[in-house]
Amino acid sequence: MVKKGNAPVPNNHFHKHWHPSAAHKGHVKVYFGQAIKKIKRRQKRKAKALKLFPRPVKPLFPIVRCPTAKHNMRTRLGKGFTIMEIKAAGLPNKHYARSIGIAVDPKRTNKSEEGLEINVDRLKTYLSKLVFFPRKMHKPDPKKKEVTFEQWKALKQAKPNQIEDAKKVGSAMLHEPPRLVTSAEKKLCVARFLKRAQYHHKNMARLLLKKEKGEAEKKSCRGEIVRI
Repeated sequence: MVKKGNAPVPNNHFHKHWHPSAAHKGHVKVYFGQAIKKIKRRQKRKAKALKLFPRPVKPLFPIVRCPTAKHNMRTRLGKGFTIMEIKAAGLPNKHYARSIGIAVDPKRTNKSEEGLEINVDRLKTYLSKLVFFPRKMHKPDPKKKEVTFEQWKALKQAKPNQIEDAKKVGSAMLHEPPRLVTSAEKKLCVARFLKRAQYHHKNMARLLLKKEKGEAEKKSCRGEIVRI
């Protein structure tokens, strides 16, 4: 109920209408099938893995940093690899990468060389272990690294724990040991320093043009003095 005008705040406690065929129609939902649904979900996952055998159930995901300054020391699995990472790993395009079980996210961009190197190495490791199935099992093509029927029978489905891989890379924080505060740090005004750094970062192009213009004017003035 909605409060109207200067009326008191409603605090009504309605009766629960349990029976679905009653006059008020029951609006109480119960989840007695929760345990059964858990078993059914597990059976579906198993059936999907058998259907995809010996291919992995999930595609390969990249390792990325969590957003914001509060959580950026942790790593997790991302949505997909960038176009730059795919090209650096030697793959032709994103369509081919998706066809061999690699997740691609065209909207994501690389912000650091370290993150790019980690994911490129991850892709190269994956490609070194990749096995291709021939379309015609009795005619495998060795140029395409296709396996024979005997090799295909001996294959096992890969179950890489990608979440554990993401936690291993750069998750631990490096704590600096305690030390004395230096005299230079005591004199430094951190707020002013950060404000100045932010200003220079924002107006870098304009400041560089101003500096070049000033140097050019100085050179022209010196040339005029020499002529006199």
